[in-house]
This record gives sequence, structure tokens and C-alpha cells, in this order.
Amino acid sequence: MAYNPNEHITNDEQFVIFRGECPFHMFIQPKPGKYGIKLWLAAEAKNFYACNKQVHTGKSGGEREKKQGL
Repeated sequence: MAYNPNEHITNDEQFVIFRGECPFHMFIQPKPGKYGIKLWLAAEAKNFYACNKQVHTGKSGGEREKKQGL
């Protein structure tokens, strides 16, 4: 049986520290771990269940992603 999340869903971004070779890693100066991979996450607020994740690659359908945090 699949899990059905309730109506309390939140969107968040997560920065995973990563120093390896990857075409879409990011450098963010003010972060303690400056190199990493950014993830977008939809999570259920009640049980903290991650319903959906998306890796920020900088491009979507051949075009740069814009205004991801809105």
C-alpha cells in the first residue's frame, strides 16, 4: 500500500555538501560547506515524510531554471 500524505505539505530546499565531480554542483560562499548539491523537497509537515524530491540541475527542458524559491 502506498503512503497518502495529508493536506499539510511544505516546500523546502536542502543543500547537501558534496566535493566530488558533478556537472550541477554549486558553490555558495556564505555556507559552512561551500560546495554541494541543492535539492527541492516537498514534505508532509506532520510526520516529516518526504513526498517528492527534485535535484536542482540549473536547467529544465534545456532552459535555465528561474525563481525556484517562489
